[in-house]
This record gives sequence, C-alpha cells and structure tokens, in this order.
Amino acid sequence: MSVINSGQIEFWNSEYGLAWARYADTVDVMFAELSDAVLGATVTGAGDRVLDLGCGNGGTALLAADRVTAIGNVTAIDISGPMIDRASDRLTEADIVNAIFILGDAATYPFSENSFDVIVSRLGCMFFDNPDSAFRHFSPSLDTGGRAAFAVWRAPRENPWAMAPVSAARDFLEMPARPGPEEPGPFSFADPDRVNRILSATGWTDTDMTPFDFRIPLGNTLEDALNFCIKMGPLSAPLSAVSGTNRTKAIDAITGVLEQNTDDDGIVRLDGACWIVTAKAP
Repeated sequence: MSVINSGQIEFWNSEYGLAWARYADTVDVMFAELSDAVLGATVTGAGDRVLDLGCGNGGTALLAADRVTAIGNVTAIDISGPMIDRASDRLTEADIVNAIFILGDAATYPFSENSFDVIVSRLGCMFFDNPDSAFRHFSPSLDTGGRAAFAVWRAPRENPWAMAPVSAARDFLEMPARPGPEEPGPFSFADPDRVNRILSATGWTDTDMTPFDFRIPLGNTLEDALNFCIKMGPLSAPLSAVSGTNRTKAIDAITGVLEQNTDDDGIVRLDGACWIVTAKAP
C-alpha cells in the first residue's frame, strides 16, 4: 500500500478503525440520507460501473450494487483493513455478487483506464495528503462522459453532531491540535473555493457544490449515542487518555448535551452539514 498517506493509513488501521468497523450498522444509519444523496446526484442506475472511494464499511457500495443491478458492478476501495474486512463480510452476508472491496490507497492504486462510469464517495475524499495528485491520479479511470459525486463536511461550526460534545467536554480533556484547513482531516474540504480550485487544477469540469443539511441519529438510545462519542467520535482519543474526576466530568458534560438533543422517540439527533460535490471527468 502507498506510503503517501502514511499518517491516515496508520490511523484508520488502529483501534479507531476497528471501532468504526464494529459499529458499521450504526454508521450506515447515521449517514443513510447522505448515501442516498450521493448516489442520487450521479443518477447511478442499471448497468453503471461504479468506483467508491474511501468506502469504509461498504454501506454506500452495497446500495450502489443494488442500484446498478446485475448488469453493472461496483469496485470499492479503502485504506482501512478492519473496515474492508467488515465490508467483505457484509457483502457475503447480503449475497451480493456484483461488487468487490479492495484494501488500497485510491491516490496510488493502479485503476484501469476508462473502467468506470461513476465515481462516488461518502465522506472519503478529505483525507488525501495531496488531493491534487489524488484527483489527477484516479480521473483517467472514468470513461468518456464519466461523472463523480462526493459528500464532504462543511465547516465545524455547522456540524454540532461532532462539535457540540467536544465543546461541552473540552475543559476536562487534553484536546489534540485541530488539523489545519488544508491538512488531511474531516473538514479539509469545507472551503468551496479550495474544492473548486483542486478540481479545476486537475481538469474536472462542470463542478457544482450543493449544501446538504440533515439530522444525524447517533444511536437508538442515549446510551448508544454516548458510546459513539466515547468510542468513535473526535473525543475518543482524549477520553481514552484521561481517568478519574476529569473523565467523569467530561462524560457527564457529553451526556448533558446528548440529553438536550434527545427527540420524543428517545433517539439522539444533532445537525450535520455537508457539501454534495458533483463534477465531470477531464
């Protein structure tokens, strides 16, 4: 596997990647609306050959496999071994035969030219060390007239699903430095000017960025939501590094935020905000 994205490769193959693999079903429920939006933006349909970048546990790829029917196919790639293993298991469980999962780095993987009609990504495009190089690398894999759609997070302040628990607990934790606005990380494509600049510089055309706002369920119960924050969200590492009174205070603060955002059905939901980016192949 490529060493270009070595930091991200190490991160997503650590305990963090294992946690996301264990909670695959929860993640798919959280981001179900987003998967539908991405696939709808490319009008993915019967016979399409689809490449899913940063596929994670395979939720979007499995939906795409159903949409393209038996006459189409899906190739999905991710750098996380734990999540690719989980995706492969889910593929077998669902008895889907028109999709494959690849452990690899989309920034360097040797895709065949003109082998796809559609590229999609649900939150998988923000982690490249060098996004210009990455988008230039995989664009030839699209056939003539090929199209792409990917979802990326907007600014942190627009995403309380991630940031509200952080704001509540930060006084009790040693928080890591936030990545710079152009460093690999969940919000690295939040700036539309930067995204347009990258796509334009790498030859993509007809770029469009549409705001997509949705309510994100963090689990079926308050306990589920708290487990997500502790084990998978941006607080997982700081919480694992603290004990005693500060840990108790942090968890109490997080619980308070989650309680404030519990709907009448008992499900904790907070707002999320993405861009749905569409473009045509060079």
